[in-house]
Amino acid sequence: MPKATVDPQEHHRELRTLPGGYVKLRTLSFHEMQQRQDVAARMYQEEKVKTVKSGRVKRDDEAVVRGYFEIMNVAVTEFDFRNCITDHNLFIDDAESQPIDFTRPMHTWKLDPKIGAEIGRYIDELNQEDNEDLDPLANVPSPSLQTEEPAEAN
Repeated sequence: MPKATVDPQEHHRELRTLPGGYVKLRTLSFHEMQQRQDVAARMYQEEKVKTVKSGRVKRDDEAVVRGYFEIMNVAVTEFDFRNCITDHNLFIDDAESQPIDFTRPMHTWKLDPKIGAEIGRYIDELNQEDNEDLDPLANVPSPSLQTEEPAEAN
């Protein structure tokens, strides 16, 4: 029978931005990917309905529409690092006295941005969908984007 569960294998990655540094990563499950998407962006909307009396709308009865969209970069990064990093040799200082605790909030990591970006890329590569069999939307011709030769004026 085909196995449909996530591969429990750890993926060892040497860090180019920190010679001698490494992380071991695991793949997120489908459920975790759905949780990640819930964290990634949140949208709120508020709307009030107009009151119509005798076919007329009173000026004070106009609808109020509000929309909010939050991008949760810090929360998503914390989620990814907390759930994907299974082991590492990254320390807060040179004395190797305290390893970085990726289960705590990001501001406590004091992580170099280049190292963090590299780890983030590895996590993204590991958890991206395999879209090789899908027809990308970019290849679908759009009538509005097609260029036509202008008709010559007579």
